[in-house]
Amino acid sequence: MKIGKVLTSSAVLATLMALMAPNAALANGVGDLYVASPSGVLEVHVVTSTVISVIPVAPSPQSVVFSPDGRTLYASTAGPKVTPVDIATLEVQGSLTMPGPVSSLAFPAGQVLVAAMPQRRSLAFVTVHGGAVSESGQLPGPGNILAGDRREARVAVAQAGANWLEVVDPGTQTMRKATVPGEIVDLAIDRDKGAVVVATRNPDAVLLVDLTSLATIWTVALSGTPDAVAALSSAIVVGTGKNLWKVDGKSAVAFATTREQILAMTPSDEGSVIHVAEDSGIEVFDSAGKLQRTLELNGDRAPVWMAAVNRGSSLFVGTGGAAASPSSKATMPPASVIGTPEPPTTSTIVDTATQIAGSAPFQSAGIVGLAILFLCWLFIRWYDRRALRAR
Repeated sequence: MKIGKVLTSSAVLATLMALMAPNAALANGVGDLYVASPSGVLEVHVVTSTVISVIPVAPSPQSVVFSPDGRTLYASTAGPKVTPVDIATLEVQGSLTMPGPVSSLAFPAGQVLVAAMPQRRSLAFVTVHGGAVSESGQLPGPGNILAGDRREARVAVAQAGANWLEVVDPGTQTMRKATVPGEIVDLAIDRDKGAVVVATRNPDAVLLVDLTSLATIWTVALSGTPDAVAALSSAIVVGTGKNLWKVDGKSAVAFATTREQILAMTPSDEGSVIHVAEDSGIEVFDSAGKLQRTLELNGDRAPVWMAAVNRGSSLFVGTGGAAASPSSKATMPPASVIGTPEPPTTSTIVDTATQIAGSAPFQSAGIVGLAILFLCWLFIRWYDRRALRAR
């Protein structure tokens, strides 16, 4: 018997079974922006302006955030439940119960998910491996603004309209308070500077506060009342009404104009693209302030909050997991117009391969393949012995 052919055929069969395993292809190889909306969480491929999937989460999600490894998306509603979503399969997992209703989520570097609970004037800390939930000490007020970043171990929490700010280390659950000269409107973590960006009204300004010393590094006055703030890799962007301003620590320079009132902003993971949520959709700008895409989302798909996937945006790295669609609503030239010499902060290929190898369907298929090889080996041994006896 030609044993080599049998083994080769078995190996091919095992490989095909592994590759054909259901759900082995990662869903987040397509989507690069996930949007909380009244209909659930929308998986959006930005470069083609396409909603790839709708993940049902009920009641309607109010906040979404990725785990640092990008494998799980967490969605909160107005109640005490936080819903994990396996990003490889888009399957909704069992809900996590917080001590009280959750207004917003953050997931800094580490293994602890943070949830703001304004009614309890505290934060919930969830150790994702094991599911243990603990509660922080009392905040100075009902903290309903929460900011974090997957490359920074600390988060910042504040109360809208108040002047206090708490910097929290979820790993040690230590909390340190600072005050700013104004009423806080929004927060963002500047991971490159180890600081928190604070937008205030009365006075209208943007401040950069060091996360370690809590000292104010700089303050820039604004010509209008801020609505939202975000940190790109190259600068701070603040929204006032329909205007976007680029703040460099010395002045605020006109950056872009949106079609509607700005509701929220979030940068892409590599920090070269900013997504601006409005009542009827999302506008996407590059680091020069040029409009790249308009995502038409209204009605039950109107954006409430956004989370960028933990890798470079498809506008930054190319088409990603989905080819451009003929029916794309893209309003600008192809992604190649966004040029930058810097590579994405994470390797899409390596991350995707790691996630596929670690997925349950792939591992199950691998076990089946090994079992096939083992059975073939047993059959060959039996056949050879039978042939020897026959001689």
